[in-house]
Amino acid sequence: MKTKLKLKLKMNLKIKLISAIFIAIALSLSVLGVFSYRSTSKSMESSVEENLMNTADGVVSSINQELDSVYRNVEIMSSRQELIDLAKGDISAKEGAFNYLFNIEKDHKDLLLNLLITDVNGNVLVTSEDIQPDMYLGDLEHMKYIIKEGKPAHSDVIIAKADNHQQIISVGYPLVSDGQVVGTMVAALKFENISKHAEKIKIGEKGFAFILDKQGTFIGHPVKEKRSKVKMIDDMGEMDESCKEVVDKMQSGQEGKGYYTYKGMKKFARFIPVDKWILVVEADYDEYMAPAKSIRNDTIFTIIVAIIIATVVAYIFINRNIVNPINQLQKLMNRAGKGDLTVTSNISTKDEIQLLGEDFNNMIEQQSNIVSAIKRNSNELTQTSEELAASIEEMTASNEQVSSNIQDVAGVTISQNDSIVDISEVLVQLSSLIQIAQRRAYMAKDNSKNTIDVASQGRVKLEETVSAIENISNVSSETEGILISLSKISERVSGIIETINNISDQTNLLALNANIEAARAGEHGRGFAVVAEEVRKLSEQTTAESSQISLLVNEMLIDINKAVESMKLSKKAVENGVIVANETDKSFISILEAVEQIGDDIEQIVDITKDEVASSDKIVKLIDTIASTSELITKDSQDIAAVVEEQSAVSQSVASVAEETTAMANELTSLVENFIERGEE
Repeated sequence: MKTKLKLKLKMNLKIKLISAIFIAIALSLSVLGVFSYRSTSKSMESSVEENLMNTADGVVSSINQELDSVYRNVEIMSSRQELIDLAKGDISAKEGAFNYLFNIEKDHKDLLLNLLITDVNGNVLVTSEDIQPDMYLGDLEHMKYIIKEGKPAHSDVIIAKADNHQQIISVGYPLVSDGQVVGTMVAALKFENISKHAEKIKIGEKGFAFILDKQGTFIGHPVKEKRSKVKMIDDMGEMDESCKEVVDKMQSGQEGKGYYTYKGMKKFARFIPVDKWILVVEADYDEYMAPAKSIRNDTIFTIIVAIIIATVVAYIFINRNIVNPINQLQKLMNRAGKGDLTVTSNISTKDEIQLLGEDFNNMIEQQSNIVSAIKRNSNELTQTSEELAASIEEMTASNEQVSSNIQDVAGVTISQNDSIVDISEVLVQLSSLIQIAQRRAYMAKDNSKNTIDVASQGRVKLEETVSAIENISNVSSETEGILISLSKISERVSGIIETINNISDQTNLLALNANIEAARAGEHGRGFAVVAEEVRKLSEQTTAESSQISLLVNEMLIDINKAVESMKLSKKAVENGVIVANETDKSFISILEAVEQIGDDIEQIVDITKDEVASSDKIVKLIDTIASTSELITKDSQDIAAVVEEQSAVSQSVASVAEETTAMANELTSLVENFIERGEE
């Protein structure tokens, strides 16, 4: 059960270290990946929005220029006198007006579909195609406005059924004579000359531009079939609230931008009013975000690969440099705990674990020396016990003889009462001396207990040493995690520096392209403002990335400080281990001192036996005084005196140390019998 528990603890140590490294790496890379993806996404979105804005502005500018050009041309034509005369009712001017209009249309076939002159009521007097037309335009809103206000205007997009259902707009200008509107000059303009500016726009593969009228109908669209026939709201199908909001904004003539879904595809649109219409430039979200998604996928793949590699490397490193040495040291401690003091640590990791192994060897060597000393003392005590056993046998034999003599003396003890009283007093004194010897024996026994307590204290100190070792291991683990975190942050810094270099290259290339195109375009080089703006954006991105580098460097400094603190803790843990080892050494020295004290007590017991011998001599003298009572008593008394003297000498040796010596010898033997010293294998 203990083996399984230890194995589980070792596995937990390995799993904890690897888990900490895994979490640190995964978190760092995930944060970096998310930041990179979000930064790229925002950059792409900003770039596309800016591009659409610039494109829309360019198209609006082109359409306005086209309309302005038409208005100027119509204005010039309206100043022709024959046209004014015809509008005033001069029929003779009709032929001249017809020829003039015919030639103008002929020269601008690609732009104009027809030219017309009306009177002040809206009746068509002549066209560039018919000198006697039968047409009336007075009911058209823009014609009413021109005649009433005397200002130029144009119609909405109209389908010319007589001209292959072409889209046209009617641009009118007042014919003025003496400050009065006498008629109008009308040009039927092919709308494709205006819508082409939008229809030629291509945003990626799926993005394009189109034009809506105020009713939301497509009047300019890459798909011909939708022009002036399909409303955007009908083409969109079912829409959610956000999509409806964007479409409503478009149709209301507001300028803006927004996202909407068209047939399952997410679109981003930039819309801006142009004259009576709405220009919409849209881009496919998935298409222009493809690079960002590619970066996201590559980042995820890179993170997974990096985590796998880092985990494998960490697993190998931890096994080789931390777990295996600790396992080896644990096995050696287990053997030493079972009494095998021949174990030696051969760890060579060149770090705190190696120092721990060397301290372990020193501790085992000190314990081996202590056990050797205890064994020697145990052998000496054993020999003493054997001598005491022999003395006990002699004492037993003497006691038997005394018992026999006492039976003979019993018959004459009455006459010897006075002498016996004196003998009793002497025996009391001897008893007192024996009691003193007994107390000394108890003192020796107490010292033996102290020896056991000190040995137990040594075991406690050993457990504290193991605890200090665990502290060192934990601190080393924390240091390792911080150092790996520093390594990964360095990789992140390298990645950002590479990004900055790439952005700088793109900036230089865009600047070069802008200069070349501007030189080619001459006055029309304004169209390259997009490139110049892109250069500015890339420069801003470079600045942002540089800031990121600064943040990451700060993170590295913080982690370095953590590493320094962790190393300080490791040093403190090692110092604790050394202190504990020294205390253990002192405990075993106390054991030796206790054993020496036992020897001193035994010497004191020997001194006491000398006094008991003197008392025995006095007993002999008293017995001599009693000898006059009877020869038999004298003879028996002499025998008793000799036996008592012999018994005293033996009992002095036995009573003082016999019990304590035997117990101490057994205790010391049991303590050291499980230890195996070097040279005893």
